[in-house]
Amino acid sequence: MLQDKKSNGYSKPPRFWGLSKVGAIALTVGATVMGFTNPPRDEYVNYASNKLAVEIRESLCKESKVPDFLSNYTGNLIKSCKKLIQTQRTTIKELMDNATRRQNLILFSVYTTEFRGRRYNTIGAVGNFLTFPPEKIDRN
Repeated sequence: MLQDKKSNGYSKPPRFWGLSKVGAIALTVGATVMGFTNPPRDEYVNYASNKLAVEIRESLCKESKVPDFLSNYTGNLIKSCKKLIQTQRTTIKELMDNATRRQNLILFSVYTTEFRGRRYNTIGAVGNFLTFPPEKIDRN
């Protein structure tokens, strides 16, 4: 004898199962997007070399308090300093490339750059970089 589904104890699946399927699909889509937008090493080297060039420019090529009659010379020195940094971009990129290790974790990458006694850790994900404050390297 056939019975109606309602009378044989059948009920709707709990709401949790529907939400968990949606969550699993969203998680899969998110992980796929992160995997495809994980920035490659070349992008990190460009990012790191730009940051280093700015840091050098800000620390070396800055105005100083000098008497007025020397201001023309210091202005020319500052321009020369900035031009020198700009012309050495390839060297700075090579330096960053040689000083960097990459751990590709598919969804994101962890870059570790050791430069001038400091270790810089950077996470690259979704086409962006997040650099943490540098750690001092103890060389015993």
